[in-house]
Amino acid sequence: MALDEIKSELGGKWKLDRSENFDDFLKELGLNIVFRKLAGAATPTVEFTVDDGIIKMISKVSFFNQVLTFDLDKEHVQSFEGSEMNCKTRWEDKKLITDAKPMNDKQKPQTFQRQKLNDELVQTMWVGEVKCIRYFKPVN
Repeated sequence: MALDEIKSELGGKWKLDRSENFDDFLKELGLNIVFRKLAGAATPTVEFTVDDGIIKMISKVSFFNQVLTFDLDKEHVQSFEGSEMNCKTRWEDKKLITDAKPMNDKQKPQTFQRQKLNDELVQTMWVGEVKCIRYFKPVN
């Protein structure tokens, strides 16, 4: 059931339209000014697919591509901004929520929440006390 809902709600391609507080989010992660400026100017495309019980999220920008594959409610290791993280993703109230805990003490835990609101993919991210929201439009 959850996988069908995820496919229905989030499936397909999405392109970044706008962001709120993205630079502060990246700064809280400890990323340098050059990377933050490049990331802030980028307009990534994100694609969600669900096949054979596996969720795949492909993020593409001109200087960086990332493919995340995972099962719901199972721990998995992913790399976020160059750091290895222990992650667990769940589907709750039509929101795809990932809790990411760093494998080293130098990084901070992060939470990612993705949901469809008013024909947009809304990605809310937290690190420490910093909250960032990114809005994506569907790609036809």
